[in-house]
Amino acid sequence: MVTLTEQGYAELCCKTNHSFLQGASRPEELIEQAARLNLNALAITDRDGVYGMPKAYRAVKNHPKLKLIVGAELSLEGKPPLILLAQNRKAYGLMCRLISASHEGREKGKASLQWNRFVEMMESPHRDGLVALAQDGQAVQYGALKDLFGSRLYLPLSRLFDGFDVQRTRRVLEISRIFDLKIIATNDVHYHMASRKVLQDVLTAVREQTTLSGAGRKLHPNAERHLKSADEMRRLFADLPEAITNTLVVAESCAFSPSELRYCYPSEWIPQGETAQSYLVKLVWEGAKKRYPQGIPPQIVTQIEHELKTIDELKFADYFLTIWEIVEFARAKKILCQGRGSAANSVVCYCLGITAIDPSQIEMLFERFISAERGEPPDIDVDFEHERREEVIQHIYERYGRDRAAMVAALVAYRSRSASREVSKVLEVDLEQVRKAENPSPQVGLARKIAGELYGFPRHLSIHSGGFTLSRDPLIETVPIEPARMEGRTVVQWDKDDLDAIGLLKVDILALGMLTAIRKTCDYIGGLSLDRIPRDDARTYEMMQKADTVGVFQIESRAQMNMLGRLLPKNFYDLVIQVAIVRPGPIVGKMVHPYLRRRRGIEPVEFPDPRLVPILKRTLGVPLFQEQVMRIAIKLVNFTPGEADELRRAIGAWRSTGSIEKLGKKLKAGLLSSGLPQEWVDRVFEQIKGFAEYGFPESHAASFALLAYASSYLRCHYPAEFTCALLNSQPMGFYSSNTLINDARRHGVQVLALHPNASEWDCTLEGKALRIGWRVVKGLGEAEAACILEERKKRPFQSLLDFCARVRLKPQVLSRLAMGDAFSCFGFDQRHALWEVLAHEAFLRPDPGGQFHLFQNALLSQESQGDPMFAPLDFDEAIRADYASYRLSVRGHPMQALRAKLKNLPKITTSQARRFQHGQLVTIAGLAIIRQRPPTAKGTVFSTLEDEEGFLDLILHKSTHERFRALFDEHTFLVARGVIQRDTHSVSVLVKHLRPVFRV
Repeated sequence: MVTLTEQGYAELCCKTNHSFLQGASRPEELIEQAARLNLNALAITDRDGVYGMPKAYRAVKNHPKLKLIVGAELSLEGKPPLILLAQNRKAYGLMCRLISASHEGREKGKASLQWNRFVEMMESPHRDGLVALAQDGQAVQYGALKDLFGSRLYLPLSRLFDGFDVQRTRRVLEISRIFDLKIIATNDVHYHMASRKVLQDVLTAVREQTTLSGAGRKLHPNAERHLKSADEMRRLFADLPEAITNTLVVAESCAFSPSELRYCYPSEWIPQGETAQSYLVKLVWEGAKKRYPQGIPPQIVTQIEHELKTIDELKFADYFLTIWEIVEFARAKKILCQGRGSAANSVVCYCLGITAIDPSQIEMLFERFISAERGEPPDIDVDFEHERREEVIQHIYERYGRDRAAMVAALVAYRSRSASREVSKVLEVDLEQVRKAENPSPQVGLARKIAGELYGFPRHLSIHSGGFTLSRDPLIETVPIEPARMEGRTVVQWDKDDLDAIGLLKVDILALGMLTAIRKTCDYIGGLSLDRIPRDDARTYEMMQKADTVGVFQIESRAQMNMLGRLLPKNFYDLVIQVAIVRPGPIVGKMVHPYLRRRRGIEPVEFPDPRLVPILKRTLGVPLFQEQVMRIAIKLVNFTPGEADELRRAIGAWRSTGSIEKLGKKLKAGLLSSGLPQEWVDRVFEQIKGFAEYGFPESHAASFALLAYASSYLRCHYPAEFTCALLNSQPMGFYSSNTLINDARRHGVQVLALHPNASEWDCTLEGKALRIGWRVVKGLGEAEAACILEERKKRPFQSLLDFCARVRLKPQVLSRLAMGDAFSCFGFDQRHALWEVLAHEAFLRPDPGGQFHLFQNALLSQESQGDPMFAPLDFDEAIRADYASYRLSVRGHPMQALRAKLKNLPKITTSQARRFQHGQLVTIAGLAIIRQRPPTAKGTVFSTLEDEEGFLDLILHKSTHERFRALFDEHTFLVARGVIQRDTHSVSVLVKHLRPVFRV
């Protein structure tokens, strides 16, 4: 507690780096420095927000002697800004409302509250808990502010050695006398240490869009705006000691703490007579009976009871009910959705219909999701169809109101590249030198140092991909809400980590394109839904084992296809491992090869301790999942579930912190003391380190495996419907539309060309044939296509003249339709059709000297003339014209045409090469559709070559890639010579030589 008798000091004006491009220190740095200086209190007063407060709150927990005061600098239109400090919870709520109002209808980053609106909002009784620090302004402002704040209005005064201290002091003393206001000392802090002055100057130059040399008086003249000790401040204000004492008076009066920001989730829709917990219990047991119609297994009953008890203890029932209500809304609207992530560890989520993974299919660990010991809120992610997620988002706004619901922010931060770019521009040094110079000049060295300091600083506020936070009480009194750039969206000022710091709950409403494609496929088939897709279909797993998975979810990438041919999944759990194993974590942790060797019987499956068997049996003794590490810690080292989850989090931060400190040491020591061999412990510990890289928990992998299987089943049994759905759900997935079309044709799907009288906006099905829709035409919008369809409803188009006369399209779109062979149904080949549409444009827009002059004497024909005016396009030219018009061709693959045209091309196709033996030399030509350089591959580059018969992976070791880099990067059609690498069904070419198909 701050007392008036202490010879201390409280800094009440402090901007963090969350005062975007103003403050030059992180909230944590300011808290640490304030504690080192033994300050009594520190107020965080970021500009027009409480952006930095949660991080400061988290940091101040380590310093019980330092008091955190919550405030903000409020911008007022046409007047100097006003610093507000919250004395109690109600006053903090009013401050949040004022900040929110300052952002309404304003350009991002330019908040400002009109004076009349400010005065109106300050009529609230809660204003009595707000302290105001009024900067120098017109006399009328002080009078009005005095009426609003009374004795809680103070005059801030700084001694900054900038040549204006005497003048500033004289002015403040005069205002103090006239309006009977107390003076408060402050250093107007912008950074924790004087050494950050240069970074603060750079931020100012970035904000003002100038260089450092051109910033002039926009920069502070010296480095005085840093945190100073009580002794320094008392010396500075030796003539005004009361200005120091007043800081302690204010600090003592500010009793509000962020720990008070606990709120309840909305529950007004809970049936009368039910509490949130009782209603949740009722829904869970009803759901369990539906999930297990043959009877709820005893172990599931036990687990349900355990989870419900934990949820009750932590008072999270409202949260689960809120997610359930959102999912129920989506289902009522026939919007496909599925929970994923750690929520799949919860049988409660399964019974509520939030997740779709039966807990008996995975080794469930509820503490991975929620822990009474940890006491932190759970995090449930729900995926919705990407084309219909906005319906769900707007439902949340409508149901709970915009003062009780908002999306979570995402802080866009400087990374190495962006920091170097900004600093180089401001300091006027060469960017490449900053990035690469080994012996930098002093100026370049300075630029590097500043770029390093700038790394991780927030640049601006953006919007989370789908995070929502909701409240029973007005959310706008817990955190300010701003309008997002996206229309119809509002966003709180905190990101997900900030919400965790304060203890607020988040709902993730995410978008997933594959859900859209699955739902559309099922609609085309009729009578099928995601939950009715047959399980364990042999044909589907055979297709996966052949790595024939273009377009399916998660297992369609080059790396996943390569692993499919080696792992050969035979059941759902194999698929869970397949989804998870092709990640940087397992690769870096060297888990992949041991698992595959054991799976094939090449290496024995050994367990040095029988307690490891139930934990690692399903993954053949290799710890592939985070949950397994947690179980090992609990079972063999006596970690509590909460400690085990702390260990998981520490492992996740391993790469950034360099170690996992005490928990990692405790785990290693505990494993050794359990009698496990040193060699095994060291190897497993190295594998665990891999989890510091990106990897999937088992629960997440299982959720994705479910969709991987469903999409594979649909592709296997309904290729036309599945391809149609994929094309109509773009943009999404790994492959372009042309690759999807070519793959469908290879699987026997008849693909019909665009037709003026048959095509809809979307691609459609005509029996089992797939008809291309207007959506593929380059430059044609949906509104223009709607006009075509509207005209066609009146009567079908009879001729090219009829089409051009009734439909007004941009000339370039008409030309693309002509060259894309859309008018062949009217008797015109591509060149003749182009001539006719150009003549039509010339007739409509006479321009004697313009580009259509050549065609102005031509007459648009009702039909093709008997004698052709132009030679028809050959096969290769026709395919190229299709790609130029639609980015795809239904008549064939480009390689099919090139083989007929270029006699020197290799005759071996990808399907033939895939039958070669390991070590055989092969020369093959194709279209390079993928180029990848994974950071875990140590310079090796991968590519996928596509031809008319399929795909083949290329591997370029670092030396080969460097030799052919320019050719590889610049050419789309390549001829590769190399050695076949075969591992079961996984086939690739280790490239020795490359050349282009077309020599420039």
